[in-house]
Amino acid sequence: MAQIDARVANVPSGWVLPLASKKRLQLLPAEMFNRTFDRAPDEWLHVAPLKRPPLFLTVVCGLIAAGAGWVTWAVLAQAGTTPSMQGPIPYVIAVVFGILGLFFLLSFVNLVFAARSRSSWGNRQCVAVGRSGVAVRFQGASVDIPWAEVTAIRATTTNDRGVQQARPVKIPILRIERDTGDGTRGVVGEWKIATFALDAAPRATYAALHYYWTHPSARGELGTTVAQQRIDGFAGFAPTTVG
Repeated sequence: MAQIDARVANVPSGWVLPLASKKRLQLLPAEMFNRTFDRAPDEWLHVAPLKRPPLFLTVVCGLIAAGAGWVTWAVLAQAGTTPSMQGPIPYVIAVVFGILGLFFLLSFVNLVFAARSRSSWGNRQCVAVGRSGVAVRFQGASVDIPWAEVTAIRATTTNDRGVQQARPVKIPILRIERDTGDGTRGVVGEWKIATFALDAAPRATYAALHYYWTHPSARGELGTTVAQQRIDGFAGFAPTTVG
């Protein structure tokens, strides 16, 4: 099935989940990237931060990692001590639980670091709009996408293309597609942000990126209260003066 022309603004039904953020985008200075991220090329940006990971998920990952580690240790400690614990079976069980524990341990550590960095001014993870383009800041990665290299801004879902369309799990995402001019594709040429991870209204975030991508003449107002008021309007907020 052919995709809708990306230059035509389109938000599919069900793309904004009931628990999605309803916050405004923030007008913030580029200094927010100075601690661990590359400085953004624009002095001021309109920022949609990422939410901190749920505490419940972090605790669950930690408990599973601890439980799997305990099972691995207990099985290895008992290996060969009784007839039922002879042979390779205990070691197979230990390897399985060891791998499981390692996976959840890495997930736990990643969630802890994400929670810390997403609540820190200097480590702000986000997608942001500026006069020169789109700034994407994720944990361990950052990229500045000039407007000239943006090929599509889409409100879509995972598994929305080709053979993946038949897959049942479709997570709403904001997708930024890029062409660097050298044939780059894949991860470098495409950025996906799950709408539930945004700490700003997903519809307003999409509208802000899409509007300034398709209206080059309006980009001069970015970084000012004029643009901030326009973006607030995308989120359904009444225009206000932003200091």
